[in-house]
Order: sequence, then structure tokens, then C-alpha cells
Amino acid sequence: MAVVPVRLSEDEVRKLNMLLERGAYRSRNEAIRALVDEGLLARLGEDEDVSQMVDRLLSLRKKRKMPIWFKSRKTAAEIVAEGRE
Repeated sequence: MAVVPVRLSEDEVRKLNMLLERGAYRSRNEAIRALVDEGLLARLGEDEDVSQMVDRLLSLRKKRKMPIWFKSRKTAAEIVAEGRE
């Protein structure tokens, strides 16, 4: 696990302490890790793990092997747009 120094405002620390008092987390470290993880997931979605899968699929395609075929009445753009709503 890496150590990342972070400066928080007094208001942020007060809010963090409120979460601890409510029993939401056992420690500031636990709270900060969970909140950072939630924020990253909200910003990145689940795309962070997709790149390895895409690389693998492209590698198989170069070898002229297509392991997965998607059939849909919708276009790819329509399917992607649905996930962004």
C-alpha cells in the first residue's frame, strides 16, 4: 500500500470526524480510503479493468480468432449511449 500525504481543510476534517462518530468507519484512514475508492469508481466507472480485456480481444483478432460475437438490433453507439445515461 502506498502512502499519499494529503492536506484537508478544517471543515473536511470535521465532516470526516462526524462519519467516525456515527460509526460509519472505524478510523480516518478507513474512511478516507473508502471515500477515495467511491470517488474513483464514480469518475472511472468500471472502465479501469476493461483496457486489459480490450487488449486481449485485439490480440486475438490479430491472430484471426474472434472469441466473442455480439448481436443486437441496436448500433454500438446506441448501446454505449445507454450506459452513459
